[in-house]
Amino acid sequence: NNMFSIRTSYDAEHVVCTVSLGVLKENYRTLFNPLLPKLKTNAIEGLSIGVVDKIFLEFEKPFWNEDWAGFSLLWTLNDSKDIRITSNAWVEDVFGFYKVDHQPNILCGWISGASARAMEKLDDDSVLQGCMLLFEKFLSQKMTWTKPIKIIRSNWYSNKHFRGSYSFRSMSTDLLRTSAKDLAQPLYDSLGKPSLLFAGEATSDHYYSTVHGAPSSGWREGKRLADFYSRYVIIRL
Repeated sequence: NNMFSIRTSYDAEHVVCTVSLGVLKENYRTLFNPLLPKLKTNAIEGLSIGVVDKIFLEFEKPFWNEDWAGFSLLWTLNDSKDIRITSNAWVEDVFGFYKVDHQPNILCGWISGASARAMEKLDDDSVLQGCMLLFEKFLSQKMTWTKPIKIIRSNWYSNKHFRGSYSFRSMSTDLLRTSAKDLAQPLYDSLGKPSLLFAGEATSDHYYSTVHGAPSSGWREGKRLADFYSRYVIIRL
């Protein structure tokens, strides 16, 4: 029930924060008490997170040949100008529809950036209408296509638990002279114990923007804690 807010407190020796960079950007000023140090907030502000969404279209049966991989979209300047003044301006940034492995009746469309955020605000019927506009414009002279029977799309930006799809490096990253290492740097208490640790793909130096970057960062922080406790010698009487 949204009328009631339940807050639970836990005592812990360590906290590993694995929320996305998008969530950190939106909430770091209120999420942590005391406030994060400048080195950490600089990393959160300097690293960037983008939006890449998928639009899955399911058809009753494939209208394409088995060796057909899909199609990419290339707009002429005049066509781009025309579409930008319509309510379907977002479709210009759909850069293609492609077959999906082991799903013979499905095509996957890709869209990124501001247009992806705009697409997420629309209902399914409006998104489907926009996709059909693209099929009509780019496919009708090449092959006979059929209308989809179902649509499913991602909403990485509008989901409050993500606020983006994956991190990247931008001009701001260089201007603020920050890096994933700064975001990954743990915070220590007065006794030198790592009390607040950070993981997630955005904290990975080499594998940011990847799925394997996320678990590898978790293993990194697990090893950090294991190494910390390995310094203690337990004496049993």
